[in-house]
Parts: sequence; structure tokens; C-alpha cells
Amino acid sequence: MFERRLRERIMAGEAPRRGSVEISAVLDDVLAHLAELFNIRQGSVPARPDYGMADINDMIHDFPDAIDAMRAEIRQQIEAFEPRLRDVAVRHIADDDDGLRMVFAVAATLVLGTRTQRVAIEAEVGDNGFVRVAA
Repeated sequence: MFERRLRERIMAGEAPRRGSVEISAVLDDVLAHLAELFNIRQGSVPARPDYGMADINDMIHDFPDAIDAMRAEIRQQIEAFEPRLRDVAVRHIADDDDGLRMVFAVAATLVLGTRTQRVAIEAEVGDNGFVRVAA
């Protein structure tokens, strides 16, 4: 198991390594992949038309039902395209000061071979549709 995805290792010209992998390095790569995944619109990847998020602008018209749709979309994308995360739970974090702000807390198990670690990730949807991901 590597801390970075195959595509990232190939682009960097990295040779296969042996030894221990740092969980923090894997988590960094997972966060980078989720940021990429959440900011690609479905239909943009010809080989996988289901890769990426549905257009947020289409969902936002159904506010506040858009929150549940977005929460479900985030979970589905993680389960489908980020195999290093399991037992994924996504919940909306309400913001009393800004009712239109969409922030989601993701709790999951990061799997590294035989090692596992629970992780907490935050995904915030900006007013421009861009999704920021952080641990």
C-alpha cells in the first residue's frame, strides 16, 4: 500500500518503495483525492461518467432538500471512488449565522492494509460551487 495513488506516483516518476507508510501521508493523499473528486462534475470523465459530483447549481434550487441530496452525493462518491475510506458517515453541520452555508462532516475509517484509523474530514461547499476539503 502506498501513501499516494498510482497516478500521482507515476506522474512524479516514483519507484516502488518498501517499508512503513505514514498514516498522515495517506490521509493527505485521500484529502487531495476527495478535493479533486468533489470538484469534478459528473460526466466530465468519459471513462467514468459517474465520477464526480452532480452539478450543485441543479441541487441548490431544491434548498433545503439540497442538503440531504448533497450529503447523500458526498457519501456515494466516497464509497464508490475512495476505497481507502470505509464505514463512511456524512452529516450536515448547521450554521445558525448563515443558513445557506453548506458544511458536511465526514467520519470514516482509513484503511492501510491491516491498520485502521478513524478520521474526521470536513467538506465545505462555497457559494461558487467549489468544495474545500480539510481534516
